[in-house]
Amino acid sequence: MTESRMALVAGLFIVPALLLWLGHRLRRRTGAWRGAFWGATIGYGVGMTGMLVAIHAPPVLWAGGWRAAAVHWGMLAAAALGAGIGALARRGA
Repeated sequence: MTESRMALVAGLFIVPALLLWLGHRLRRRTGAWRGAFWGATIGYGVGMTGMLVAIHAPPVLWAGGWRAAAVHWGMLAAAALGAGIGALARRGA
């Protein structure tokens, strides 16, 4: 299994399971933890939307590498980026 396929599987199954675990007792967590959770949740939604748009792109646009990157890495990268931004935003607030 290539690393792109592993990233797709991680984005489909591991990230939602991790978000479910991170959301447990969210009220008792620190502000940075809550920011990371909500940032990752929003980022995952944006990444999922981008993946769905890329997967339905016409085949003539598949020649470039952008589609494969968006489909395989979109959810994982967007969730990680969102978690980082959310944690930094809540820490500074």
